[in-house]
Amino acid sequence: MKKIYYYSIAVFLIIAILMVGLLVFVSSDGISSKNIALINIDGTITLESSDSGLFSSIQPGVNDYVEWLDDAENNDNIKAVIIKINSPGGGAVASEKLSRKIKEVSEKKPVVAYIENMGASAAYQAASSTNYIVAERQAVVGSIGVRMELIHYYGLMEKLGINTTSITGGKYKDIGTPTRSMTEEEYAMLESMVNESYYEFVSWVAENRNMTINETLEVADGKIYSGTQAQRVGLVDITGTEDDAVDMAVKLGNITNPDIYEYGKTSSANLFGMTFNDCLYSFGYGLGMGISENLNTEESFKSYQVYY
Repeated sequence: MKKIYYYSIAVFLIIAILMVGLLVFVSSDGISSKNIALINIDGTITLESSDSGLFSSIQPGVNDYVEWLDDAENNDNIKAVIIKINSPGGGAVASEKLSRKIKEVSEKKPVVAYIENMGASAAYQAASSTNYIVAERQAVVGSIGVRMELIHYYGLMEKLGINTTSITGGKYKDIGTPTRSMTEEEYAMLESMVNESYYEFVSWVAENRNMTINETLEVADGKIYSGTQAQRVGLVDITGTEDDAVDMAVKLGNITNPDIYEYGKTSSANLFGMTFNDCLYSFGYGLGMGISENLNTEESFKSYQVYY
């Protein structure tokens, strides 16, 4: 029994020493000596980061991006920021939070957007918040529009002989329920919300791209463009590569010897592809998600989410 106890202590000490060593190693390669910040926006734009395990990386959320942008904004060594975008869009609230923060940083130091594969919808709103946009010639750009999706299965229920009774305290409490058809009044209410979000989206792009509302409306019908086409209609400044985006950041930031710090990049000090901080996050989040609540089926369909 004593041997097991001593072995456990030894293993614990070894792990502790390794963790401290990893922390020192990661910290030594920090942002202090860099002058350009690079932030990758990959995948769907959501408020919270996604779960991860030992063999998968954490997908950052808007709260992570905002934290990194805030860090770059307040670091005097950072003279310019590059937002590298590979995203189809995401939630309206997440998009607006991210765009507001990018706009805030762009008013203090140069921010350049580089659209590599895709910068559509909410991701384009983020790009439009920067001082300058570079896009690959064959990148997918645009898709300026808003949608709300509701699933209805009352037709299937009728075929199966299933019906439901909904008792509500409030006339519109079950608006959008999948168990019945939507009334014209209800549809108009939700449509007004979508139109309001759409106008805000269009206004944001118009202001940041120095376009009139009418000019923006002509290209903001949900259509997607190649990088080359997007340049022609004023949605991007030039077509080019990541090197071109770096060159523009160097020019706008008046930088002589560019040195890039990449936020969220997995360093060589990792466990199955995760950094030390990622390891801590993964373990903590995994414990937190160990017990989850059951979702109500109808409420999960009736989400009222607005997407860019």
